Amino acid sequence: MLEQILNSKSLPLLEKMAAFTERRQDVLAGNIANIDTPSYKMRDLPVDDFQKALREAVELKAKLSGPAAQQSLAMPVTFDNHQQVETDLEKLFPRSLFQAQEATPQNITFQDENNRSIETQVMKMTKNSMMQQFAVEVMMAQLNQMLTVISERA
Repeated sequence: MLEQILNSKSLPLLEKMAAFTERRQDVLAGNIANIDTPSYKMRDLPVDDFQKALREAVELKAKLSGPAAQQSLAMPVTFDNHQQVETDLEKLFPRSLFQAQEATPQNITFQDENNRSIETQVMKMTKNSMMQQFAVEVMMAQLNQMLTVISERA
C-alpha cells in the first residue's frame, strides 16, 4: 500500500493545484485592492490552460494504468522515479501558468479604461478558495493514509 501512495500521481497534481490557487488568490486580491485605481487592468491566471494541463496529466496517468503501470506500482520509489515525475510535471505545468495576465475585458469598460467588477472578482475568489480547500483536504487525507501505513495502525 505504501508503494501505491508514494507512486501516486495525484499527490503532485494536488500540490500543483494548491500552488496555482494560492497564486491566483493573490492576483485576485490585488485586483480588488486596485479596484479604484485609474487605468488599472484586472489580471488573472490562465485558468483554462491550467485545467487543460491538469486534464492531460490525468489522461497520461490513465494511459499508464495499464499492465505496464501495474509493474511500475510494485517498484520501490527511487530518486530517479521522483526526478521523472518532476520533469513530467514541469513539462505539463510550465511557469507561464503561474504568471498573471490581463483578464479579458468584461462587457462594461469604464471611462478610465478600467475593466473592473468587484462582484466578478469576489465570485472568482470564492470559487478559487473552494478549489484550494478541496486540494488541501484531499492531500491531507492521502498524507493521513501514509501516516497510518507508516505507523502500522489498522
